[in-house]
Amino acid sequence: MFQYQGAYKDNGRDLHMKTFWSSVLVFILIYAACILLGLLMIVPFFVLDTGLAVLPAIALFLLLILTAIFVFYPLAVGIMRYFAAAYRGRNFRFKDVFKVFSKGNYSKVIKMGLLTLIGYFIFSFAVGMIVQVLTMAVNAPLLAVFDPSNMESTSTGGQTGSVVAVIVLNLLVVLLSYIPYVLVTIYMFLVYMAYIDEPLTPTTEKFQMAWDVMFRSGESVMKLIFSNLILWVVPIIVYALFIIAAVLLGGFFAETAFIVLLSAGVLFMLIAYLIVMYFMVGSITAYYFKGRDRLDQQHQAQPQV
Repeated sequence: MFQYQGAYKDNGRDLHMKTFWSSVLVFILIYAACILLGLLMIVPFFVLDTGLAVLPAIALFLLLILTAIFVFYPLAVGIMRYFAAAYRGRNFRFKDVFKVFSKGNYSKVIKMGLLTLIGYFIFSFAVGMIVQVLTMAVNAPLLAVFDPSNMESTSTGGQTGSVVAVIVLNLLVVLLSYIPYVLVTIYMFLVYMAYIDEPLTPTTEKFQMAWDVMFRSGESVMKLIFSNLILWVVPIIVYALFIIAAVLLGGFFAETAFIVLLSAGVLFMLIAYLIVMYFMVGSITAYYFKGRDRLDQQHQAQPQV
């Protein structure tokens, strides 16, 4: 089940700590810059009249958006270099994250970002419309059940059963609606991994490479999704146990036990999800390179004309 997490763990065994802390440091720098810009947006309201303060605040907000697009986003892509290097067992330097800003690389990253953003909006619109149609179709029986002309003074077993069935179907539609978004998120990650793996390849070919790795390499994308889902859910279950223990001990012993256990649970969740996120990214990295290796083997096995 956890073959991709295991592959990343084995391949990058000597570089895990370096990859983890380098990635954390970059995100700390990004968040620090966001906080600084956020504080600068507040300053005008303390030194200027309320009406005049809006203008510099709007300007700083626009600056934050532009910084996110043209600085933070490329840095996030640059972090993937750490994971790619770790999986391939290659040492790296912290400053490698800034290679995305070098000549030739930066324009490609921005171009890929714009294309993926446009594609994501189109995809979200299409999925939203489909989900809306499915929701209307699922909820149609409720309109018949609660139609004043058909309602009786007391609820019948059939009506109750219909209501329960519709609620279950609504939950099913909501759950299923997340699957396309998970798939497209993995695909977008694979596109950027293709950029890191083959930086000189034309942008359109990177999208094709990611598609081939995801759907034609023979690797199991569903196994990747469900293994990461389990990793995501386990800390929540453990945290729930912390809360239950805190409530029980707090009720029978002292409030101090409740506070200590609740704090320990929050700390556990923070540490657990940092580790989980690290291996989720690592598993998709492993998925890409395993898929790419399979495609290369398939290509080599084909008879040459």
